[in-house]
Amino acid sequence: MSKSDNQVDKNLSKTDKVFTVKEVAGIVEESPHTIRNWLKELKHYIPVTKNQAGYNVFDNEALEKVKEIKQLHREQGMAIKQVEYYFATGGKEFVVPPKKEIGHEIAEELKALREELAEVREYNRRQEEFNQALIQELQKQREFIKQRDEGRDKQLMIAIREMQDTKKQIASVREKRWYEFWK
Repeated sequence: MSKSDNQVDKNLSKTDKVFTVKEVAGIVEESPHTIRNWLKELKHYIPVTKNQAGYNVFDNEALEKVKEIKQLHREQGMAIKQVEYYFATGGKEFVVPPKKEIGHEIAEELKALREELAEVREYNRRQEEFNQALIQELQKQREFIKQRDEGRDKQLMIAIREMQDTKKQIASVREKRWYEFWK
């Protein structure tokens, strides 16, 4: 804090003066817009009152709270939501879980990918074994069907030849006259 802040603090403790947003902004060395934003975001934690004209005015307690917000937000680097959590929990800091190093994250992701790759390879190996067994079974079926078809075709050809022979015999019998039958 600068010397002027210390002088203002001494003067504040002596009087019960109220301050406008612009005056508070000057005291804490922030813009009035920033103070209004803090009021909007942290209205439950900054005890401001309205004057007769309807403007927000700060007493000593409200000014100290604004100084605390500045210290938490600007100097300690807390986000406004973290400051709100700090006040809501009675001074417990919002702890952001430490972010893992990028190298560690990449290593974990790589490990997961390797495990997944191993599973895929195992699946492919089993699928290949299944495919080979299926091909063998299909070849056996093809051979069986081929042999069955060849047997059926042979029997069909025999039946066709027998029918042709029978037709020839019938045709030759019809050509003979009844009296040539005994010849």
